[in-house]
Amino acid sequence: MINWTNRLGNPQRPGDHTDPETGLLVCGVCGEVKQSRIELLGRQEVVPVACRCVREENAARKESLAREEAAYRLAQRRTNCFGEDDKKAGFTFAVDDRRDVQLSDRVRGYVQHFAEFRREGRGLLLLGPTGTGKTFYACCIANALLEAGYSARVTNFAQIANELQGTFDKQGVHNALLRPDLLVLDDLAAERDTAFMNEIVFQVIDARCAAQKPMVITSNLSAQAFFKPDTIERGRVFSRLKEVCIPLSVTGTDRREEQLRRRMADDLARLHSNDMEAK
Repeated sequence: MINWTNRLGNPQRPGDHTDPETGLLVCGVCGEVKQSRIELLGRQEVVPVACRCVREENAARKESLAREEAAYRLAQRRTNCFGEDDKKAGFTFAVDDRRDVQLSDRVRGYVQHFAEFRREGRGLLLLGPTGTGKTFYACCIANALLEAGYSARVTNFAQIANELQGTFDKQGVHNALLRPDLLVLDDLAAERDTAFMNEIVFQVIDARCAAQKPMVITSNLSAQAFFKPDTIERGRVFSRLKEVCIPLSVTGTDRREEQLRRRMADDLARLHSNDMEAK
């Protein structure tokens, strides 16, 4: 009779003992048997079985591997979404100051009901002055969806134009923009007003609309400028967006200016401190 216990990765450990009645190995910790007898090709063999300790170890190992794999996949999704832009990758609801509670609740609600909005191809259009948090909230949405297992990408039309001009595979660039569950297009209407750029803007937005793939778009345009565009080209694009995006007004003080003033005050304080130490 061959004892397969050690050969199949169930070795004897300190405290294990042999049951005098069955002759089978018993775990010294949980008290369950670690062996069983079976008939194999007319012969009786002793084979390993998992005691509770081994089952718990295997379950813990499996759970740990699952966590590691999930973290790795999330890191991949985040890289695909933000590239090397660590600043935008750090924009999450965890650091939301909720200065505008209504806006904060609405963008969180979009994430909460994203499965429905995704089926409908519905997105958001964040309109308002510079520095009021439009990009921040757009990236918060992207990060929350990445955590939930969705794919997202944050880009702008200047980056898209550079990608198109730098490759012969232009269809590949457009396909990559269609692939994510959510596409965030930052700073719409800040791009150059040329026929080439206007066509890129329309192609990207029209393709996402046709595929019923949602977008979150930010723009420094006012609501009036959006609903009453001043050019035919913008009118063509904005008409498509009205069909698929929920407009949200983002108002308030310029947070960038506030941060700059605080940073300048801190820098001046440090310079003053160094000056005093030198004296």
